[in-house]
Amino acid sequence: MANSPTITFILYSILAAALVSFAAGRNIITTPTGATEETPPIEKWLKDLNPAEEENFTILHFYIHDFVSGENQTVYNVAESAITSDSDSWFGRVQVVDHLITAGPELDSEKVGRVQGIHVLSDLHVAAISVNWNFLFNDGSTITVLGRLVAFAKEGELSIVAGTGKYLMARGIALKRTLVMDPDTLNSIMEYTMYVYSSGAAGLSLV
Repeated sequence: MANSPTITFILYSILAAALVSFAAGRNIITTPTGATEETPPIEKWLKDLNPAEEENFTILHFYIHDFVSGENQTVYNVAESAITSDSDSWFGRVQVVDHLITAGPELDSEKVGRVQGIHVLSDLHVAAISVNWNFLFNDGSTITVLGRLVAFAKEGELSIVAGTGKYLMARGIALKRTLVMDPDTLNSIMEYTMYVYSSGAAGLSLV
């Protein structure tokens, strides 16, 4: 009888031959008649696209009516932290908004969209909000902004991080200026200028 090392060598040889045979024929299938054919390629999950259309650059200028009280209120509290009521900066207050956007500063000027989303008072020392807003325009296109605004500052900036529709894949900057604020109600009108880069790609779909 062959000794144990010899048997082990023979078994390893058989296994190696089987692996080589499998690797060589992994893309071949056998039909019932004995003929062979190539297996269909697996569709790649990631595709590199080079859109033919150029990138768009758009400047938008409009006004937001931020009413925290009164008949036309557009911002509401939805949650507070354990220290909000004792905090000079209202720390931990969560608010949801649905502000009107108009072409001019007057409330009855052309309506061009809404600002919808949430923000959180997230600074222990000053009244400042962390913003997550969608600017929804009349044609259904959106621009999404993130960032930080000091509540009573005259000016501020927000990052444009996304968009849909006309502003597909938007990025850029949104500059804010407080046009007027009522010291009693804190209702305000904000002037915004957006500088937006967006994709010219059209006809995107699920693949």
